[in-house]
Amino acid sequence: MNGSTGAANRPAGSTARHDEQVSPYAAGFATLRQGFRAAAQRAGAELFEYLHPLNGPDGEDLATDVALLGHRDATKLLVLISGTHGVEGPFGSTCQTAWLNQNSPWRLPEDTAILAIHLINPWGTAWSRRVNEDNVDLNRNFIDWSGPAPVNNGYAGLHDALTCREWEGPDRIGADEKLAVARKKLGHAGLGAIVEAGQYEFVDGMFYGGGGPVWSNRTLNEILTTFAGDARQVIVFDLHTGAGPYGYPALLSVASSEHPGLAWGKSIFGPALATVLTGPSAKTGTGIATTATGYVSDAVRKAIPNARVLPLVVECGTLDGPAVMEAVQADNWLHLFGKIDSPLGKRIRETLRAAFIPNDPDWQRTCLSSSLRYFDRALTDLQAVEIAKDNSRHPGQTPSTVRATVADLVPADDGKITTPAVQIDELHKSFGSLLVLKGVNLTAHAGEVISMIGSSGSGKSTFLRCINLLEQPDGGKVAIDGEVIKMKPLANGRLGPADMAQVERIRARVGMVFQNFNLWPHMTVVENIVEAPRHVLKEPREKAVEHAHALLKKVGLAEKHAHYPGQLSGGQQQRAAIARTLAMRPKVILFDEPTSALDPELVGEVLRVIRQLAEEGNTMILVTHEMQFAREVSHKVLFLHQGKVEEEAAPAELFGSPRSERLRQFLARTL
Repeated sequence: MNGSTGAANRPAGSTARHDEQVSPYAAGFATLRQGFRAAAQRAGAELFEYLHPLNGPDGEDLATDVALLGHRDATKLLVLISGTHGVEGPFGSTCQTAWLNQNSPWRLPEDTAILAIHLINPWGTAWSRRVNEDNVDLNRNFIDWSGPAPVNNGYAGLHDALTCREWEGPDRIGADEKLAVARKKLGHAGLGAIVEAGQYEFVDGMFYGGGGPVWSNRTLNEILTTFAGDARQVIVFDLHTGAGPYGYPALLSVASSEHPGLAWGKSIFGPALATVLTGPSAKTGTGIATTATGYVSDAVRKAIPNARVLPLVVECGTLDGPAVMEAVQADNWLHLFGKIDSPLGKRIRETLRAAFIPNDPDWQRTCLSSSLRYFDRALTDLQAVEIAKDNSRHPGQTPSTVRATVADLVPADDGKITTPAVQIDELHKSFGSLLVLKGVNLTAHAGEVISMIGSSGSGKSTFLRCINLLEQPDGGKVAIDGEVIKMKPLANGRLGPADMAQVERIRARVGMVFQNFNLWPHMTVVENIVEAPRHVLKEPREKAVEHAHALLKKVGLAEKHAHYPGQLSGGQQQRAAIARTLAMRPKVILFDEPTSALDPELVGEVLRVIRQLAEEGNTMILVTHEMQFAREVSHKVLFLHQGKVEEEAAPAELFGSPRSERLRQFLARTL
């Protein structure tokens, strides 16, 4: 659900907009706690506190607060958890507080409740640390402690280098060289798979999982036992930052094995939800550690055994992986060997905070608004679930019949439409003696998102350009909404358009977003957007300008309408280019590697806009190197190799169980 969805589709009590200006995130524990409790009281929630045995840096009491909206015996429950990693707490706290405020006063159905668990790792938030008071990474602590802890032999060989006593000097140089060799050999993803997997041997080490259930573990289980025992349908959000493209709020479901909640999640969020299955050899492009054990996501399912549970993670990307790992490593050194209040200590702590909560209003605003939309959509679906009463059910059993009103993931009108939005048959294209496309086929129905992946030079961009005849195909058929583009043989033996009027008409229905923006440098942003509607669609200027301003607001550039392209960042230029494409009201949108020309920190802002368009049901064909994004937003993915479709499947199948060796090799290099 996006910010323009009508009130009839909002959960009960939802009145506030999600794109409003937000204040900077509060950093101090006391301020966060005060804001949350005040919002909970205004919302009419019951408040409970779980006092932590230690104090904060200013001697303040520390506690995990719990707000319950609705009845404790409700059969449907939405849970929000913040602060699993303490330094990330301000993000989760701000989301919880904002959602409680925007929907006050709350009016929930009798069978529905909301449980907000505020800062489950209060010590880590108060002291601005990712870990807890025992140097434990809470997302490695929820293992089965009745048996032996997992063994991470790979970490043991790196521990001395990761925890070198010297900040500067020969020992530090040696440690850094050892890590550099490992990174060169394994790649950062391979090194991260070892270091971030969690380890249970070195108390002073990184990503330490502990020696038993820590305070936050025991407290979370107590809270869920107390307030979720009667629930039968449960959606849980665990709110995080620090992994993935900058400013991109990914929605994930992390699990060690398949379970019924995963299909439920897909029915609610469609391709916007990425499923991450963990295991010793698991891989993902999300930035989180799939080799780790002891995640909160598994813990909540075990704590509520009589319910269908959908565990979700909102993961907002910040810096790249090596920078985040370096910040965590420096923080670990500081608390082992450094002086916290020294100038160096203050720089290290500030670097850690910035690695997880950027001091960037755009990042804060975007990640907050996306998270609130996720909450709204989840609550809407939860309220719509019908639980069939079964009086023969014994205590401890789940209901025999559960039906959600949200359909499985299919295009909205799949059952009604027989004519594809785009139909490409046996497309061929060559440049001189070089065969670029060798009989490529593609079918896209209305509302579908199809991603095309493959190595550079495999023909992806050429294929897109052939769809709207920016390149002339040598053979094959292109049809848009059932209308076949007429071709005729030319004097040089190639094919060309038989009816240019038809081509221009079809081009007006097929929008294209290019790698390099292609904005007119001498025109303002709004002038760039109104140019085509005025001259091609013959729209009156006033109507075109009004539509342009609405589109600029949609892509987050409302205040940039009078700027020239040269005054914008690359990400802003690409968002303006998307607005320009939307101004033509296209039936199909083609994206040709829209983030390839951007600096890494600007990628997320463009992906957010494309993701919103996907959620709105636009038909899109996307050429991209962003593998995780393709997995999240696509209904279908095509892998091109040397001008042919080597493999085609739904994202989960193509990325999870690739059939061809070429695709397996490609994914090994890119994921």
